Amino acid sequence: MNLMTSTEAKATAIGLILLVLLARLVWVKVRARRSKSWPKTWAAIHSAEMEVMDLDDKNEIELPCFTFSYVAAGENYSGRFSLFTDGEEEGERLARKMAGREIEIQYDPKRPSTWYIPDKKIEGYEVEQKMSPHLLEKLHPSD
Repeated sequence: MNLMTSTEAKATAIGLILLVLLARLVWVKVRARRSKSWPKTWAAIHSAEMEVMDLDDKNEIELPCFTFSYVAAGENYSGRFSLFTDGEEEGERLARKMAGREIEIQYDPKRPSTWYIPDKKIEGYEVEQKMSPHLLEKLHPSD
């Protein structure tokens, strides 16, 4: 009977983890590319608040988070996104400014609850959470 050594087992486990991560990255990229042909609609921003989110396992960041709603296929849907600002004061100012505004989004015609924000920046700030959470797990507010 040929058993793996501890080193071989670790190497195999690391290889499998990397393979899974690569497959997930490819899947996310394919979904992002497909979303470019999705229909566009306007979404109304209803609220904006500062929220603390995990940046990684050890660091947190406070960002302005926005809730919005849109109509697709005759139904109402909603979502959340945040903007990466340079501090709490700037984030609070931006949150006040954005409340009540509209942004353009795209949605999956086969599953209208799935949305995408095509803009890389809004008001000069990087959009964090450019796809609905089940499509892209990145720094994003919780739903």
